[in-house]
Amino acid sequence: MADPVRQLLYISDARFGLKDRDIESILASSRRNNGAGGITGMLLYSTGVFIQALEGEHNAVETLYNRIADDPRHANIAIISDQMVAERSFGDWAMGFVEASAEELGVGIGINGALDRDQVLALLSGADTGTAAVLRRFARNAT
Repeated sequence: MADPVRQLLYISDARFGLKDRDIESILASSRRNNGAGGITGMLLYSTGVFIQALEGEHNAVETLYNRIADDPRHANIAIISDQMVAERSFGDWAMGFVEASAEELGVGIGINGALDRDQVLALLSGADTGTAAVLRRFARNAT
């Protein structure tokens, strides 16, 4: 059995004016750096909101999360969950990516209709929600 890994999930607002090329740049550098650092994960982007899962060795995840928290492209960052897990949920990707509409995000969380950031944070922060499971549902369409 493999050693447990740290899985940190967070939500943040994209800074106003973030363009598709900015997201492409985030993904390119994430995939390059994460692969070298043993980090895997998933990034979901929905109408100005990032939801991301980071998995890996405890200190590597901590260092990466701190760098993300200091990144000016993110605002209002909040940790949804931070735990040790028996195995990676997103081990196939240095960083998987999917973009979803607010309606698709609502359906993925189990709500019929569009959600805003605060609703998403409240729903995903619930102890019985299974945030990683929500992201895994979106991962089926990830690139």
